Amino acid sequence: MIQETLIGILMGIINGLMIAALGYGKNHTVEDFDPEKFFKTCIFGIVVGGLAGSMGVSYDQALTWLGQTGLIVILQWAGTMIWRWIKPVKPET
Repeated sequence: MIQETLIGILMGIINGLMIAALGYGKNHTVEDFDPEKFFKTCIFGIVVGGLAGSMGVSYDQALTWLGQTGLIVILQWAGTMIWRWIKPVKPET
């Protein structure tokens, strides 16, 4: 039981990362690569995919649930916070 759940979470994480990478690949001709946006998209994909895998639902269902509960905003803020912790913004002089 636990092993099946962990496999589902891992599959969801991999799926989320693939969705993030494919999203970049789809738009690479119309927008420049933004490492912060890519990082946050990967974090988002990992969380949504992991949630989908743990609950045994589709990626879209997990995304809808996160949207309805308002956790998407918190996830976005957390991604920004982590990014700024990893790569602090340098003040302009």
